[in-house]
Amino acid sequence: MKRFFCALLVLVLTALVPLVGFFALKTPKAAAVETAKGLAALQRFESVDAAKVEEKLRKLELKRLEELERQNRRLRLDEILRLLDAGKLSYRKAMKDVYIAGDSLMEGLEVYDILNSNHIFAQVSASLSHLEENYDKIVSIRPPVLILHYGLNMISAEEVHLKSFIKKYTSIIERLQKALPDTRIVVSLLFPVDRSVAAAPRFGAISKYNKQLRKMCKALGVEFLDSAEAFKENGSFTTRYYGADGIHLSAAFYRNVWLKHVIRTLEIGV
Repeated sequence: MKRFFCALLVLVLTALVPLVGFFALKTPKAAAVETAKGLAALQRFESVDAAKVEEKLRKLELKRLEELERQNRRLRLDEILRLLDAGKLSYRKAMKDVYIAGDSLMEGLEVYDILNSNHIFAQVSASLSHLEENYDKIVSIRPPVLILHYGLNMISAEEVHLKSFIKKYTSIIERLQKALPDTRIVVSLLFPVDRSVAAAPRFGAISKYNKQLRKMCKALGVEFLDSAEAFKENGSFTTRYYGADGIHLSAAFYRNVWLKHVIRTLEIGV
């Protein structure tokens, strides 16, 4: 038994000696190295700008909340469109905050009894002079949303007329912006015409006018309502909503296509 304990002691000492030697040899330098590493890590931690970290976290949270709000808006919008399709919601109610001024293409909304007549300022053959004539009435109402559709009766293939049109339109909108700072001003693109009349020189300039209207809206900081997709079915231009003159559109177009496009694009009512 005594011989067994002696052998065990020898084994233990044999195992401990290298470890003691290791720590004995490493302790001064190792401690310094580990201390240096610790200090470096601490310095890196201290160098982190707490304000920047907080700002980054704030932006991430804001982005999350914005995405959540977008999802909620889409759900509310889907519900509005569903109720319209089911006949459980009228366009009068869905678009109670929307007022529209323009030519006969906007007058159709009143003629077809789709929107309240007191929300529509439109007239056959109307030009920008019509908007000027109704300026005071519109301003007095202080509409939450104002959609404008002017230009089809003023369109010309001559460049000088286009420049004059944009200049005058810009001037009126600038006045509206000052008088109605809380109104959401939306400029509609000029509606396309049917192929049967599209060959007329003046109508050939519609795309050029719309391009300049888009630029004008960007410069003024107002919205441009691009309804080009509303005139397409399966990706191609459709003619089935046009009347005999190739310019004016059916009640079905306004009820089933354009107004839904307006509500969806502008997120009306959500």
